[in-house]
Amino acid sequence: MSRAARVGAFIIGALAILVAGIFIVGGKQYLFTPTYRLNAKFGSVVGLDTGAEVRVGGVHSGTGRTVELPSKPTDKIVVWMDLDRSSRNIIKQDSIATIETEGLLGNEYVAISFGSANGANVVDGGSIGSEPPLEISSLIKKANGILDSSQEAVKNVTQATANLDSISTKIN
Repeated sequence: MSRAARVGAFIIGALAILVAGIFIVGGKQYLFTPTYRLNAKFGSVVGLDTGAEVRVGGVHSGTGRTVELPSKPTDKIVVWMDLDRSSRNIIKQDSIATIETEGLLGNEYVAISFGSANGANVVDGGSIGSEPPLEISSLIKKANGILDSSQEAVKNVTQATANLDSISTKIN
């Protein structure tokens, strides 16, 4: 095989890999599939980034398009999501969006619950309800408080045991 043929084969192979990579990334970001857009408003998004995964019933069904800060302190943060059209019959006006974490320290994603069977369909550009996210830092603070109070209880039990021991010694 001549040098020019090897260079040509290499270029064609590299272009094929590049095109396949674009379609793989595009499929994950829903660039080449029909989608519709929804939003949900949150008081806090606890580290949710643009491009975050959106799951409907635990199945990857979209991506987070943008996270918009409010214009006033009293407003909420708006998360816009691009969703696969196949989820349109499952997500209804009464569906709820929550921000969840994969594992204890994993990535944040948006989880959307199924709507009721007789609920109204969502429209492109529409909004669904949301629940505030569970913040790991607040759980750690609560756990620290519980540990502190349990240490006090252990100290009290130890002191009571010592008192009972001295009383039983005096009785003997």
